Amino acid sequence: MTREERKCLIVLVTGANGGIGFGTCHRLLVQLSQRHPPDAQPYFTSVLPSNEQSPVEPTCDLTIIMACRSVQRAEEARQKLYNLLDTHINTIPSNTPEYDYATEFRMNVRLEIHRLDLSVIRSVLDFSKELLQKYPYISHIICNAGLATYSHLDFLVFFKQCYDSPLKAVKHPMFNIQKVGVLSSDNLGMVWQCNIFGHYVLFRSLQPLLSAWTARCPSEPARVLWMSSVDAMPTYDPDTDPQLTTIPTSYQASKAQLDLLVRELSKQAKAEGSDVQHYVVTPGITATNVAATLLRPYILELLMIAFFYFCRCIGSPHVLFSTYKASVAVSHITLMPSRFLPSTADTHSVECGKPSGSYGATTNGSAQQAFPKFSAANERWGKEYILIEPITVWEEHPDEGARAVERCERLYQAFLEKEKTESGVNGKANGAANGHA
Repeated sequence: MTREERKCLIVLVTGANGGIGFGTCHRLLVQLSQRHPPDAQPYFTSVLPSNEQSPVEPTCDLTIIMACRSVQRAEEARQKLYNLLDTHINTIPSNTPEYDYATEFRMNVRLEIHRLDLSVIRSVLDFSKELLQKYPYISHIICNAGLATYSHLDFLVFFKQCYDSPLKAVKHPMFNIQKVGVLSSDNLGMVWQCNIFGHYVLFRSLQPLLSAWTARCPSEPARVLWMSSVDAMPTYDPDTDPQLTTIPTSYQASKAQLDLLVRELSKQAKAEGSDVQHYVVTPGITATNVAATLLRPYILELLMIAFFYFCRCIGSPHVLFSTYKASVAVSHITLMPSRFLPSTADTHSVECGKPSGSYGATTNGSAQQAFPKFSAANERWGKEYILIEPITVWEEHPDEGARAVERCERLYQAFLEKEKTESGVNGKANGAANGHA
């Protein structure tokens, strides 16, 4: 098989220099260095034909576009990723087909760095133009980067939540106090822009590259993976605060709005026969640098880890202790053939992905035909698997998904018009300057 005949993935990962973004890059590198990546094999047994057990052929070359705000930190992360891949390959017995495949893969891996700041829409548009000029297509966009405006911890609330329900405290922590009313330089809600709108602009601007991949590989359309959270909660009023600037739970609300937006994007894509597929994924609950900034002195970080272990021991499936394991859902949804991915999270397939492939009903009937959210989870002793949670219609605002898409699209078009106007003014100014030179 020549390099031209192989499936050469180009995967864009935002926020790739740390946390879940880094873990995602690490897991993709390890998986694709194997002839038959475990994360690419059929996983959800309810959608697997009985006569098709291993449909995934030797995969591909790989380019990962590391979209990061800090180029310096991205360069450091890139070197760490190359080192981790080399360490993995060195564990494979030499003089075996597996080793030969991995070493060839290593020669063809490309980790490319491009600067992206989601809090500045001009940065997103410039970034997209740069990619449109450099790459022939993009097979996957993993919308991982995001932020929360945490300011401090309320320990009284923490102890009260732990007393009432430790499992609820770890899944829906109300003790992480967030700043209210933070705006971006574009005068938009900062959390809303970074967690939702910036990625929407990225997706729309790069749609031609996604379509180019689908034209190249029509059996596996391009995919956009949107990073949500198990802590998503619709705590906002869509009529008065769609950009989440007046509530103390902007992070949770942004993830809930994202769920509804992606549900609607997927619905529209299917209705229009779009060449792009949309998926919602989450990393479960993982200790990252975002949480660590709140936990000073260091003893507090150790206590948080102990609390996480306690919650996992008493039954929480959501707590994971490495970004590699927390990327299990992202990796599977990136690599698995789309025909083996559930399209709904009905009451027969809400909890799935355990080694047996079994399903369990964990919600009421309102989840039937719900859109699936693929979440990283693990067993008590640390074996990771995928949990499917339902994204249902928001009963109080059943049209919020469509409204969220419409809001983002209208604002995206406004930014495009603004850019055209500014480009025209700058062009005239440059022309006048050249005329006087």
